[in-house]
Formats: sequence, structure tokens, C-alpha cells
Amino acid sequence: MQTMLAYWLTFILFFTSGFGMIGDKYDVFENIRYGDAERDLVTIYVPESAYKNEQNGCILYIHGGSWQGGEKEDMAPHCKKLAMQGYITATMSYSLITDETPDVTVFTMLDEIDMCIDAIKKFSDEKELNITKLATSGYSAGGHISMLYSYSRPQDSSIELAFTANRVGPSDMSKEVWGSYSLAGMLAGVKITDEMVESGEAKRIVDSVSPVAFVDKNTMPSIFAYAGNDPLVQKGNRISMENTFKDNGTPYEYIFFPLSGHGLLLDPWSEVEYYDALYSYCETYFGY
Repeated sequence: MQTMLAYWLTFILFFTSGFGMIGDKYDVFENIRYGDAERDLVTIYVPESAYKNEQNGCILYIHGGSWQGGEKEDMAPHCKKLAMQGYITATMSYSLITDETPDVTVFTMLDEIDMCIDAIKKFSDEKELNITKLATSGYSAGGHISMLYSYSRPQDSSIELAFTANRVGPSDMSKEVWGSYSLAGMLAGVKITDEMVESGEAKRIVDSVSPVAFVDKNTMPSIFAYAGNDPLVQKGNRISMENTFKDNGTPYEYIFFPLSGHGLLLDPWSEVEYYDALYSYCETYFGY
């Protein structure tokens, strides 16, 4: 009964706080190509108010799907919600790790984020939108990619990165958190052997695909949300993130969804807290 009540409260809050019809009108520019790979497409949402602003921020959403599936349209509700609040948003698809694409790794995906941001900048110039700041955001695997790019490659972005805001994103790919090296190996495109563990090469590979390994005192402000009953992204990820941010004195907001699983569906008040933090970050780091 409590679970059902929480579900309906979440649905009502989603609808009334932006998934409904209240807010700024926006234009949708679908399937802009940013690279040569089949899935290298981005859709951009531009609120009417953005055309009048002297400068704009943009939030780039990255979908989940275990690095092996998912579509950019999965993030469309979030893009629409923020567009109705007056912010330019975008959602990208990217190459996936599958049997048909054996050469794709997480580093391929990071390169594609680079290219996608270049395409957003070109779009901004063409439409005279003057996008001067960009935030990354993602869900699950998309949250992992978003954080890994923002923490390991901020200097590569053609638009200044202002902050990152992510939901249930894997942060620490170590054996201690995941129980084996298989996930880190899949993401890096290598098979981690006992010899690599003994030599220290395994740790180097794990660190290269772990967002938390790149966090230091200069890391950008971050919002991250994790669930109390998530069977996929378990508590070691949220513990690593919070402890590392605390140890480095890096600005962050941690939103905990105590009742929820991976979908973050059972904590409507945590959902409100998450979006309050996101709007506050937009005001602080985008300037409006």
C-alpha cells in the first residue's frame, strides 16, 4: 500500500512540476548529426525565451542502458521539463558496446560527447543563441559517462562545463565495489588477467573508467542521486562518491532516495529535492 501511494505521489509530482503542460514553449530540432557513426545524433530543445537572452546555458542529457542499449528519446521527458523552465537542453545517442561493434569502448563514447558538444556549439552559432556554459547529466550508464567525461576531460569541451548532475551513475568500477574486474574490462575493451592485477595494470585500467578516480579539489560542482534499494548500482558507488567529494572539499549535492530501486520511483520528496538542487545549480552556474 505504501509503495503504491509513493508511486502515485511521484507520478503527480512529475506531472505538475514540468512533465505536464505548464511552462515556456520550446522548439525541437531533431536528429542533428554530430559524427559519422550510425548513432551519432543529438536532438536539441530550445525554449522561446532563449532566443532573447544575451547568453544561454545548455544541459546535455545522456541516456542509460548498461552501455549496450537505450535511446536518446529516453531522456526526452527531462529535456522537455528543463526546456519549459527556460533552459536549452539536448539529448544524444552514442555508440554501444555490442557483439556487432567490438571496437567500441567507453572511450569511444567520451570522444562522441566531445563531438556532440562541438555540434551544439555550431548549432548555437547558427541560431545566434550564444551558449556559453554547458552542464552534463545522465541516468545510470549515461550518468557514468557524463561524470567520466566531466571529471576526466573538462578541458576538451568546446563549451565551458559549468556542472554535472547525474542519477544512479556508476562511479567506482573497482573489484571491491563490483565483485570482479569484468565490468571495468568491458568498458575499457580489455580482458583483465591475474598478471595485470599483480603488476598494477588492472588498477590503472579500473581508474581510467572510474569517475571517482578523477575527483580532486578542482573538480566541477556536482549533483548525484542514488537509491537505497538499487540492485544494479549498489551502495559502494554512492559511498565512494560522497567520501571522495568530502575528502577533497569539492562542492556537491547528494540526494538520497531511501525507498527506491534503480528507477528512483518511490521517493517523491527526494525527486523534488533533486530538481530543487538542479534549478539552484542552473541559477548559480548558468547565471539565470
